[in-house]
Amino acid sequence: MRQLLSLTLASLLIFSATHVYAADLKEIEQELGDSVITTKITAKFTKNKDLNPLKISVTTENGVVKLKGHVKNKEAFVKALRLAKATTGVTSVDVDELDIKLVNTVFTDAYITTKVEAAVLKAKVFDNESIPLVGINASTTNGVVTLAGKVKSDQAVFDILKRVSAVRGVKKIVSTLQVTKDS
Repeated sequence: MRQLLSLTLASLLIFSATHVYAADLKEIEQELGDSVITTKITAKFTKNKDLNPLKISVTTENGVVKLKGHVKNKEAFVKALRLAKATTGVTSVDVDELDIKLVNTVFTDAYITTKVEAAVLKAKVFDNESIPLVGINASTTNGVVTLAGKVKSDQAVFDILKRVSAVRGVKKIVSTLQVTKDS
């Protein structure tokens, strides 16, 4: 009888341990799956120029993705939601704490103008010495850069436009640069 009781107790312990192990294993698998989902979404955000993964926190619990932080416009909001939703293993996406925060365009435009002015100077030093040191004026409104001034050749205009178009944040360039022999 004692052996039967010991055998029953041992079987019960093994069954309980297996059951606990299976539950723990399932929980571990879910946590790993959630980590993979979070990593995939963050990687998608990193590859997308409209989304800044440093400004969007991604967490996943039981397949439910939570996006927290801010994006710059409605299009970026929709893009973040679509990328998250399209990720394998996602059951739903919570965006209650994801806000649209418009960029301060006055500050941004001033920053772009400064970068454009530096780009013009780079064009002078690296591409075309005939570009004047002063006299090329730049202004920016909502990412649209307007350039004005006088240069000595079409090549100088090309060199300036090439450098300015590489400035981050420039959406469009309006050039009123004039080619004159007197510049």
